[in-house]
Amino acid sequence: MTDEQIATLRAQLQGNIVEHRRLLKQLDADEANVGYPALISAAFIAAVQQRFIRDGQPADRSEVVDFVARARAKHDEAPDVINPEIAEGMILRLLGKGPMVETDEESKLAHQIILLAALISQENFTDPELDAFLAKARSIADDFLG
Repeated sequence: MTDEQIATLRAQLQGNIVEHRRLLKQLDADEANVGYPALISAAFIAAVQQRFIRDGQPADRSEVVDFVARARAKHDEAPDVINPEIAEGMILRLLGKGPMVETDEESKLAHQIILLAALISQENFTDPELDAFLAKARSIADDFLG
């Protein structure tokens, strides 16, 4: 993972859309099409683990369903963008409580981006906490691309 990819994700997670788009345009094709999606997937995994696993125990299905419902209700366009079956399935799969979600890669990535934003917004990270979270995501992504 490059520092540029981390900075791009940081801007996205902080809701700085203008900066996120500017930084995303500066990524080369490989960074934008391979590395950055891997970083988003890694951050999604880290965020799901942080939110839904406590004391080594995964949350139950109802907690996941409630989270997805709240994420869909939060924004006017979210009900059209977040498919609850895909969103819940992706989270439950990471918790070891469901099968692999059958959908295309573009839809998976879109759901990861939206759900990641919802998960991070609930955390109210300080800058050092966001740095630690991004370092964890970077480590996971580096392992993916190993």
